[in-house]
Amino acid sequence: MLVTLGFYTAFTKWYSSFRQNIIRERKNYEKKSEFFLNESIMNYETVKNFNNEKRELRKYETLLQKL
Repeated sequence: MLVTLGFYTAFTKWYSSFRQNIIRERKNYEKKSEFFLNESIMNYETVKNFNNEKRELRKYETLLQKL
């Protein structure tokens, strides 16, 4: 009984830590993509003037694929 409880506790701690890392990475990618999108919207005229819409779109799609 104690062995099972010990194993369960160790596994739960390990799995929780593993999931936290995955969630943290996903949140970071979400923040980066959100920041990039907001930055692109704020600099809309600059992007439009230099004709970089395709480049901006590729960068944003790359960030979204990491999610």
